[in-house]
Amino acid sequence: MISNDARSDKFIKRYIGSSEFIRGEERWCLWIKNDEVDDALKIPSIKNRIDAVKSMRLDSKKVDTRKFAIKPYRFVEVRHQDTNSIIIPRVSSERRYYIPIGFLDEKNIINDLAYAVYDPPTWIFAVISSRMHMTWVRAVAGRLKTDYRYSATLCYNTFPFPDISAKQKEKLEDHVFRVLDEREKHPEKTMAQLYDPDKMPAALRQAHHDMDIAIEQCYRTKPFTNDEERLEYLFKLYEEMIAAESKSGKK
Repeated sequence: MISNDARSDKFIKRYIGSSEFIRGEERWCLWIKNDEVDDALKIPSIKNRIDAVKSMRLDSKKVDTRKFAIKPYRFVEVRHQDTNSIIIPRVSSERRYYIPIGFLDEKNIINDLAYAVYDPPTWIFAVISSRMHMTWVRAVAGRLKTDYRYSATLCYNTFPFPDISAKQKEKLEDHVFRVLDEREKHPEKTMAQLYDPDKMPAALRQAHHDMDIAIEQCYRTKPFTNDEERLEYLFKLYEEMIAAESKSGKK
């Protein structure tokens, strides 16, 4: 489309979910804002696609789909924000020590097969990439066959985040950049390959390990000995969190 008409470039964005992010697959979509419709319709190849979407929606048996034929240039549900984001795949192999997550810019449209944390502080990456968070995910997440099925409701919103000082956040950001730097040393590898437990580069594994320790020190100074101890500690914090919310609600 771009080679036929360079004006198309501004309307084409990468469309990314769990599979695309983890396996390095590429998909694209037309992303047209309300104030850009007139310009988009001037491009024949885009106009043809919009007309086809309108026809498909009008022919649908679903009332809501037919109603949305009035806006054939856009997705029915729009959750995208024009900011940087962290992508969290909904489904990830149980073999992995960590769910591969990453930073994306506003040119990427995250579909409903992944979660997005929009305009995130950098240190959040360290928390949700940590062994502490993964221990929580293994305990509370659903499953698709045997793979982890991440849920914002079950995994992210219930996770007892530690109280992190400004100094600790700066330290965590350094760890995040180190993890990202180690990834970038292997541009030929997909996330699936980088986070395969049998093939994970040693330096990337070490960077994650060091970040894990930094996260755990945000919870307590005494090191955890195993995941059972981590989970017991997290559930205790969760119970305290729920009790505090309940008490606040009564007030």
